[in-house]
Amino acid sequence: MPVNSPIVASPVRLTPAEKRVAAVLVTGASNIQGGKDLGMSPRTFAGHLVRIGRKVQITSRVGRPARAHALLASGLVPPPLAPSPVPELTVGERRLLRALAEHAETHDIARAARVPGAEVRPWINALVDKVGADNDTHLVGLGHAWGLLDTAGSSSASSDDAPHETAE
Repeated sequence: MPVNSPIVASPVRLTPAEKRVAAVLVTGASNIQGGKDLGMSPRTFAGHLVRIGRKVQITSRVGRPARAHALLASGLVPPPLAPSPVPELTVGERRLLRALAEHAETHDIARAARVPGAEVRPWINALVDKVGADNDTHLVGLGHAWGLLDTAGSSSASSDDAPHETAE
């Protein structure tokens, strides 16, 4: 299920501590680094992430990128600072980025991106490297900062090219 539908349906309120954690989440920080940045234990940071996940209806342990997207798409936090210029992505790479943002589970990402299940993680990692992101959550944050993940709906990707193929 795409993550942006629950957010649109019901506004979410975050506590001040959750807002601080959410702002660090979209930068791709780990629980250890996020806790350190905010002066809290990694366990406390993780606890806030769990509560945020419940509020945005993304409770999967692997759903950090989808949580970040839900928070950014709903305007609850601003996107992280992004380097210029916006990287040129193929249609398939844009589709993969959107799938990563909108789905919490690897098999759902693979299906939405039209990527073989066994190859979705390597292709995500390649996209992370291509744009200079720290990890997949940071990739989603940067996607918002660059305007690649608009909140108006799915991407215009309609061709069948895979993320590693070049744009026409």
